[in-house]
Amino acid sequence: MALVPVSQRDYARPELLTETEWLAQHLNNPKVRIIDARSPQQYSAGHIPGAVNLTGFTAIPRAANQDMAAPEEFNRAAGNLGISNDMTVVVYDTPTQVMGMIAWGFLYYGHQYVRILDGGFHKWSREGRPISSDAVTYPPTAYKATPVEDIYCSLAEAKDSHGQPQTIFWDTRSRAEYEGSAASAGGEPPPRLGRIPGSIHLEWTELLEPVNKTFKSAAELRALLESKGITSEKNINTY
Repeated sequence: MALVPVSQRDYARPELLTETEWLAQHLNNPKVRIIDARSPQQYSAGHIPGAVNLTGFTAIPRAANQDMAAPEEFNRAAGNLGISNDMTVVVYDTPTQVMGMIAWGFLYYGHQYVRILDGGFHKWSREGRPISSDAVTYPPTAYKATPVEDIYCSLAEAKDSHGQPQTIFWDTRSRAEYEGSAASAGGEPPPRLGRIPGSIHLEWTELLEPVNKTFKSAAELRALLESKGITSEKNINTY
């Protein structure tokens, strides 16, 4: 089956994804910063040329209670990667859900130009595109974060809204994590296994095409979400 371009999948926000061809044409663009969200070992073995490594669910700064950290902490994290506010940030992964977490983190802190690489490293490498094993650093920048609270659900807000008929908690983890029979394979294990009571399970992998790892079309995603009761008129909180 021929791959349908991002621009033809009828997404509401197609600018949040980018094609491998676009990235290949902008590898040397100083206003594009590429973030490899895979493990340090995977990054060292081979990454997209020019990419910096920022990995794990703790890559985006957090407060002690795991709420989002103060803007000053993100300023340091982004500045140390040589990222400035006017750059286009492209995040890629194997893919895993970490790429979405990092891309969302930049959106939360007010970064205007953020994209996820459709198909991730899987698609890039299958297409025979260039790969480098050289570690990459850039001169530090003075970044200024401006949090967008409308796209974030804090711990306090989650507690207040839990059980409300218009609120949905969408558990994107594996079935085993949702059922409480296993902890995540990566990162720190949670203090307790299980899920938020009443949450809906739909694993993040279901959003991707199984072969090329690109995102499914808007129509396919809408049907999948609606089959789980995840609809646009609801207040949807994911974890």
